[in-house]
Amino acid sequence: MYWLVRALLISLLMALSPFLYATPCHQLEQLNWLLGDWQAQKDHKRYWENWQKVSEHSFEGQAGSTHNKEQSQEALRLVQMQGQIFYLAKVSENPLPIAFVLENCSASEAVFVNPAHDFPQRLHYQRQQNKLVVRVESMQGEGFTLHFLRE
Repeated sequence: MYWLVRALLISLLMALSPFLYATPCHQLEQLNWLLGDWQAQKDHKRYWENWQKVSEHSFEGQAGSTHNKEQSQEALRLVQMQGQIFYLAKVSENPLPIAFVLENCSASEAVFVNPAHDFPQRLHYQRQQNKLVVRVESMQGEGFTLHFLRE
C-alpha cells in the first residue's frame, strides 16, 4: 500500500511539474529580459527586433526583416492593463493592431496567444543566455523559429 501511495504522489508531481515553472505574469517588469536589440539571419534574410521600456506599464518595440533591397517593419508594444499583459503588433497588412494575450511566462520564457487570428496565433519567446529564440506559429504548432543574438 505504501508503494502505491508513493507511486501516485510521484506521478502527480511529474504531471504538475510544467505548471510549477510556467505561471502567469502580472507585472511587465517580469519580462525585462526582452529589452534590448536583437538580430537574426535566416534564409538570406536579416531580422531584427528591439524593445525598450517606456514606463512601468509599457514596452515599445520594432521588428522587421531585410532581404536584398526589400524591407518590412512592424511596430510592437507590450502593455500591462487590467491585471494582464498584452502584445500588440501593428503590421501594414492590417488597419488595426493585432492583440495577443500573455498566456504564461517564467524567468526566461513568455507565450502570447490569439487563437482568433489567422496567423500567427502563438508567439513563443525564450531567452537562452545571450540568445532570444522566437517561435511564430499556429495553434497546431506549424510555423517558423528565429534565433536572435543580442547586438
